[in-house]
Amino acid sequence: MLEQQISMFLILFGVAAIPFLARRLRVPSAALEIVYGMLLFNFFLHQRPDWFDLLRELGFVYLMFIAGMELDLRAIRKSGKSFWYVLVCLLSFVLTPLFFVFLGQSFYLGVAVAMISAGITIPVLKELELSRTPYGRDIIGVALTGELLSIVVLALIDAYHKQGLTLLAGLEVLKLALLFGLALLVLRALYLLAWWHPKRVEKVMESEDPVEEGLRVVVTVAFAGGILASLAGAEPILGSFLAGMVFSHVFRSKGRFEEKINALGFGFLIPFFFIGVGARLPFALLTSGATVKLALLLTVMVLVSNLSPLLLARPLGLSLKEAGGMAVLLSAPLSMIVVAGTLGEKMGIIDSDTAGALILTALLASVVYPSLFRLLARRQAPAAAAE
Repeated sequence: MLEQQISMFLILFGVAAIPFLARRLRVPSAALEIVYGMLLFNFFLHQRPDWFDLLRELGFVYLMFIAGMELDLRAIRKSGKSFWYVLVCLLSFVLTPLFFVFLGQSFYLGVAVAMISAGITIPVLKELELSRTPYGRDIIGVALTGELLSIVVLALIDAYHKQGLTLLAGLEVLKLALLFGLALLVLRALYLLAWWHPKRVEKVMESEDPVEEGLRVVVTVAFAGGILASLAGAEPILGSFLAGMVFSHVFRSKGRFEEKINALGFGFLIPFFFIGVGARLPFALLTSGATVKLALLLTVMVLVSNLSPLLLARPLGLSLKEAGGMAVLLSAPLSMIVVAGTLGEKMGIIDSDTAGALILTALLASVVYPSLFRLLARRQAPAAAAE
């Protein structure tokens, strides 16, 4: 009993203290949470409590719901550059895995390296006050488009892994699409119902709601998405991502209510996932020369896989320097590489050593590339001011 209480205290202490340290070190909280989990469970705690594994899975599902909720398809479409955003991402997803196969490496390893995420991109752009500039909007547009394509690619690989290149695999994908089409209709009906009762909705969406009715509905939608995906034979996280995307599409104006959703996720549930990722990393794996060399190689390849903006700088309306900066910042997809590594190991496509190398790659990329982008942005700012 005492051991369970000590475990709970140490884990919750990390959840509370890490953001302060991350802000001082100017690194993503998720990266430090992974490191904390690895140190905690390798040197202080020798087993993971059952409740911790449950919270880890809940955090995983909720993380993907928030990732889906961040995706604004309307904004991407209105940008007038949606075709080029998709092309930038497709080049990465097509060329990188083929290059890995050419080198004699796993196709899935190339897919994992090609993952794109907005989880670090958006906070860095906000910190540098670039998120509302045309350049910043282009980077966010590519990052969000890439995040959607990353999920689609993982869903297709999951279906192929379970059923092969057969009609059953296509039926699984179709079943998932139909289930979420139904979810879209249900949420649309709720939206129309809310239109008739605007005062009630305003109360739910505002912070004065004492019983947090709206937040309870959102949490239900997030995990219902995972359940629907499981019923369709897909991974729960794919369902929660689609549920977040559907929710964001239906309820366009979330206002302060979105802050509550993020607070529950990043303030409580999601840190358990990242600490849990570190908890599954044996320290011996990180002292292995082969693992470290592979992680360093993959970190370089993450940048190489994101060089496509340089090829499309003109249609994107960017200078070569700006396109290079976009490539650097897109090379920090911490959450999606971790997701790809976790899913790959779960499906049996990659072994635990390779999954560990991918997690180490995610850590390195999330520290090195945002720091490099900050340096490039500062150098470009005086030049832009001079013009």
